[in-house]
Amino acid sequence: MQRLFILIVLAIIHISVFAQAQSVLAVPSGVHDNQTVWLQCGQIYSGELKLIEARDVTIQTAGSCGKATLTPAVPVEGWQRDPYQPQIWNAPLASEPLQVRLDDEFITLAHYPNTIATWLKGQRKSPRHLRAHLPNEDLGGATIVWRAADWLIQSRLITRYASGVLTLAEGDDDGFGLLPETSFYLEGKRWMLDSPGEWAWHNGVLSIWPRDGKTPQGRLWASTGARAIDARGSQRVTIIGVRVVGAKIGIDGSGSRDLAVRDTDIINSAEDALLIGSDARVSGIVVNGSQQHGVRADDDAHTISISDSRFTGVGMLGMPRRSKGVLVFESARDLVIERNQISDAAYLGIRVFRDAHVTNNIIKRACLRLADCGGIYTFARDRKKLNTVIDGNRIIDLAGRSTYGIYLDDFANGVLVQNNHIENSGGGIELHNGFDNHIVANRFIGNRHEHMLFNETAPFASISSNRIYGNQFSGSPQVPVYRLWSRHGSTTVRRFAEFSGNQYHNPPQPFAEVEGLGMLDFATWRVQIVDELKTSGNDSSRTPKLKR
Repeated sequence: MQRLFILIVLAIIHISVFAQAQSVLAVPSGVHDNQTVWLQCGQIYSGELKLIEARDVTIQTAGSCGKATLTPAVPVEGWQRDPYQPQIWNAPLASEPLQVRLDDEFITLAHYPNTIATWLKGQRKSPRHLRAHLPNEDLGGATIVWRAADWLIQSRLITRYASGVLTLAEGDDDGFGLLPETSFYLEGKRWMLDSPGEWAWHNGVLSIWPRDGKTPQGRLWASTGARAIDARGSQRVTIIGVRVVGAKIGIDGSGSRDLAVRDTDIINSAEDALLIGSDARVSGIVVNGSQQHGVRADDDAHTISISDSRFTGVGMLGMPRRSKGVLVFESARDLVIERNQISDAAYLGIRVFRDAHVTNNIIKRACLRLADCGGIYTFARDRKKLNTVIDGNRIIDLAGRSTYGIYLDDFANGVLVQNNHIENSGGGIELHNGFDNHIVANRFIGNRHEHMLFNETAPFASISSNRIYGNQFSGSPQVPVYRLWSRHGSTTVRRFAEFSGNQYHNPPQPFAEVEGLGMLDFATWRVQIVDELKTSGNDSSRTPKLKR
C-alpha cells in the first residue's frame, strides 16, 4: 500500500511538471451565463469544460494557428522499461484509464485473442456462466465481449474463472444474453499485453507496448471517463472551431436546447462523439473515430439539423463493441440531415424516425462489423405514418449479406424514397413488414444478392400498398431484381406493391424469387406480378395494375 501511495504521488508530480513543460492548460472554470470563452489557437486544454445548465455561452478558438484542443486526458510520465519484458514500458497511474493515446495513435486495450477476425467459442451453462477453455485463469475483473445477435455486441465483467467456466457479473442484457454457443473475446488483463500497440493497467501501473519500441515519455496521454464539454441541460450554447480529443463523450448536450456546434473536430470518443437535445444545429463538424456512436439525440428531442459534416470510423476504434450507428435518432422527430459524408462505419449510417428529411448524403463502407444493417434506416413499430423523405442519397459498398442501402424496418410506412443511388451493397432496399411507401426513381447498380427485398414476418399480412415505379436496375445476370417473401404463403405477396415504369438493364434470368412461386424469369414475373415492360431498348407506355 505504501508503495502504491508513493507511485501515485510521483505520477501527480510528473503530470504537473509535464503539463508546465508542454504548456498544457486547465480548461476554463467558472464560466457564467452570457459569456464568450476564447480559447487560444494551437493550445491544449486538459480537463472537463463545465457548461451544465449554462445560458447563452459561446466557446470559440481565437487566432489562426489551429484549433484549440479540449481533452479530459492527462499526460503520463515516469516511464521505465519492464525488467522482464523490455518491449513493454511501465509508469505509475492512480486510476484505470478509459483510453490511451501515444502521439496521435489510439492504443487498444490488451485483449485475447489478438486478431479482430478471431473470436473464441463458449457454451452457455446459465445466463451468467459460460464454459470455455482458456490459457490463463487470471480473469477476475476482465471483461467479456460477445456477439448476442447479428446486430448486437454485449459486454460484462467477469467475476471468476474456475474449472473451465466463466462467471459473469450481474447485468441487464435486455433479453439478448449469452447464446447456446457464444462467440466472444476477452480484454483488460496484464497477461493479454502481448502485441505492439496495446496497453493494460494493473494495481496503479499503466503498461504499454509501443510500436516503435521507444519510451512513451512526453508522448502518452491517458483519458478517464470524463466528457470534454459537459453542456447538459444548457440553453443557447454555441461551440465554434475547437478540437475535442479522447473523451468518453466528446460534447454532452443531452437535455439541452438550441445547442449549435460548428466547424469542430471530435476525435476518438469512447462512447458518443456528440449528444444533443431539441433545436440543435450541427454543421461543418468532423467526427473521426469512436468506439461506439457518432451523434445521438434525446428520445424526446425535436427540430434538429445535421449538415455538411464528415464522419469516419464510427464504431471502428479498437476492438468490436456495441454500436447503434453514426447518426442515431431513435425517437427524435423533425429532422433535417443533409449533405453529410459517412465512411467506414461499424453499423448503421443514418437512423431516423418520424418527420425526417434525409437528403443528399454520401454513405460509403458502412455495416463493417455488425449485420442486419442499413445505410439509411427507419422503422415504425407503432405503425403510425412516418412522414419521412429519403431523397438524393448515394450509398455504396456496404459490407455483408444482410445489409441494405435503405432499410425500411418494422412496419415502416409513409416514407418517400426517391432519387437515391444504391450500389455494390448486400441489397438495395428492404421493406420489412412495411406498407404505404413510395419508392421512386432510384438507381440500383451491382448489388450482390437482390436489389429489393420484401420481407413479411409479422403474424398477420402486413406488407401492402407500396408503389415501386420509375426505378432503374442494373446488375449481375445471376442476381434477382426482387425477392418477395412471406410467412403467409403466396397469397399475400400479390398485395405487396404496385410495380410500374421501372427500367431493367439486361433483366437477369432469375428475375424475381416469389414466395410459393419460386424463381421467376422476367416474362413469368410480368404474368404473375404485373410490371410495366420497360427494359433498355424496349419501352412501353402501358401502366398496368397489380393483379390480385
